[in-house]
Amino acid sequence: MKKIISVSFFIMLWGLSSGQGYFSEIEVTVGYSIIQGDFGEKGNFSSNLGNTGFLLGGKAYIDCYSCSRIKFPLILNIGYSGLGFDNAYKDTELTPDLIKTKALSGYVYQGLIGAGVEFHIGDLSTYSQMNSDFLRIFDPYIGGFIGLTGYSVHLESELGDFKAYPDILPSAFKNSIYDKPGIVFTSGFEGGFRYWLKSNLTITVNSRWIYYASDKVDGLMPDPDRVSNTHNDWLFAPSIGVVFFLDNSGFY
Repeated sequence: MKKIISVSFFIMLWGLSSGQGYFSEIEVTVGYSIIQGDFGEKGNFSSNLGNTGFLLGGKAYIDCYSCSRIKFPLILNIGYSGLGFDNAYKDTELTPDLIKTKALSGYVYQGLIGAGVEFHIGDLSTYSQMNSDFLRIFDPYIGGFIGLTGYSVHLESELGDFKAYPDILPSAFKNSIYDKPGIVFTSGFEGGFRYWLKSNLTITVNSRWIYYASDKVDGLMPDPDRVSNTHNDWLFAPSIGVVFFLDNSGFY
């Protein structure tokens, strides 16, 4: 994962240091993240609300003078999420197996690099030809992206060392713990808006839905014969940030 993050930063810095001729905008965001996985009840979003953390995002938009509404960002996300069953099975009788389940907890670090496309409705440039004064300072947008996520997950049990004593694990997870690093294909959707503050600075508010093509990102992939919560993991992250328009972009 460290290699993925390092390469991502290198690509962005390389573009900026090369006469600013490759990128027209830089966006930096910080957000609150909720990972949806096997540490909750299937179909119950609220049961995963305790599995929270943060998501730092960065985008470097490829310069495209002929693109009026379409933007092409290179994307970097770095995040952390806590894991646990604190909000799951609240109204369920605590059987011995469920006690073992609720004893599990942990955390996951992740880093994503990818590429995307965005459709912007407004036009924040100084040279805007739009008739709407509102859309000259307010820019709603939607977008999608694909990429690779490197992750590192650590799990533990309040009952002891489950590697040395696997019987302390619940039956559904006895042979289904994957607390080791991995890389997974990732796709996502994003929606939000930008708001113009001054000539070279804009704030952004957005939400991201990040889908992992794996059920192992949270460290668990339960036995499908024992539990129905076997969907792939995903993450939701509302964020705020700033956009800096570079001198070569026409946004000054």
